Amino acid sequence: MNLIEKVVNDATAAQNAAVQAIKTNRYQDFLLEHARPYVNVIKGFECSQEQSKEAMDLYQSSLLLHYDILTSLTNTITPLDTAFLEWQQTPITLEIMYELDPEFRRAVEIFIETIDESEDIVGIEATRVHNGFYGIISSKDFAALPGSTFNVLAQIMARAKIEKKYKQAILSAKSWGLNGIYVFGDIYTKTLGATRDVKKAIDEEKRYLKWIWDKPVQAMLHLMGELGHTSYDRFRYFDMYRKKFSPTVEAAVDAGVHPANIVMLPTHVGDIGHHIGSSYYKLCRDDMCMAILESISEVAASTLNSALSLDKIKSPFDVASIATGASASAIADILAWDGFTPDYIQDMMQKRFKNFVLTHPFDRPMVGELHVNDFLDFATRGERINARKPGGGKKVMGVPIDLSPVRNNPELNNVQAYAYPYTAITVRATALLRFIDQPCLLAPEPPSIVAMVNAVALAPEKPLAPVQMCKNCATRRYLPAKCDYCMSPEVNSILE
Repeated sequence: MNLIEKVVNDATAAQNAAVQAIKTNRYQDFLLEHARPYVNVIKGFECSQEQSKEAMDLYQSSLLLHYDILTSLTNTITPLDTAFLEWQQTPITLEIMYELDPEFRRAVEIFIETIDESEDIVGIEATRVHNGFYGIISSKDFAALPGSTFNVLAQIMARAKIEKKYKQAILSAKSWGLNGIYVFGDIYTKTLGATRDVKKAIDEEKRYLKWIWDKPVQAMLHLMGELGHTSYDRFRYFDMYRKKFSPTVEAAVDAGVHPANIVMLPTHVGDIGHHIGSSYYKLCRDDMCMAILESISEVAASTLNSALSLDKIKSPFDVASIATGASASAIADILAWDGFTPDYIQDMMQKRFKNFVLTHPFDRPMVGELHVNDFLDFATRGERINARKPGGGKKVMGVPIDLSPVRNNPELNNVQAYAYPYTAITVRATALLRFIDQPCLLAPEPPSIVAMVNAVALAPEKPLAPVQMCKNCATRRYLPAKCDYCMSPEVNSILE
């Protein structure tokens, strides 16, 4: 088996393991044991001769340790606590790196000083996010989109005099890395609501931004406690993970893996407890929702296999592009089946967002629109792919998309079971919209993670993140001037 076949097989197996775990256990209460088939898929990952085992281990060992530590501390996770599972690894990895590389720690200290001196950036951006200036935003996006935490950090980084590789590492830890759960603008809004003091709100925002870099573990542990984490002893988790994962980080450093990759790879463990977890169980107790998840996953798998047979896949990243493109096409096809377009959904969600800002001025979570933004991006991309030629032609990277798993699904063709037979005209689309708050597995994330890990392992010395990338955002169709505030085109220049 060559590398491309391996990546396709692993990507498909990971997605299938997640979907099947949900289908099998959706009528039960979630137990960590339910994620074991997925863990076994990751355990079975093998490194090809041209790949770096040290880089692969940063993901593989992290996920296996994460699962083993969690199952030693508890047998389940509360729905609330699933929010914390994939944010614990980067803070720990950063602190390990601080010890291994004092120059990196000094670079972070310079960045912290720059944050302190950037009251103008923090104040303007926090005010904009608080007021809903950018409309729907993706606060935790891996690209430097307007309103995202990464965008703000990129603006600040432009002023910092730090060695390039450390700039890359710091921004990578907030691009595809997840340094703690704090979302830019949250404390500003809460402080403003409590004190009506703008200066104090800006000072608190700066304090939090500095804290998550100065003491990332302490900050994460504090926020977990403040937000009500109860499922397991978080202090023991952090101690155990740090002790067991340190040799993996040290081996990666010794092998020359770029620090930007080291701080980014370990955190992608969200399938345990989050994707395979209570929220997807409850969502997919609706058979129509289960059919949507299953059929869209089958579209991605079928299209990947076609791409493989047509020799269209030249790199691991192509696997991610094809899987996400095929899934986007399937999402748009389901909407179109019921006469909806992505723009209809966006119009509704943008109007809803503005009203939500008015009705929740000081208790609105800044991360709230994250998945709405993702869903709109995917649905809009799918609409472009499905457009008649000379547009998309229902192809991604020249590969015909097989939409038959959607169109032939028995449940999707049995809408009369969900409403009065001749008025069941929005059943599919409204079930699809149930995923708007959590489209992760429709995206689909597992194949994207598998592709990313394999790509880094092929060239571990080259930083995968931070990402300079135009996402062709759906929301810019509604607010075209939003592009004027995007930092994505400038990321590479900031790093020089």
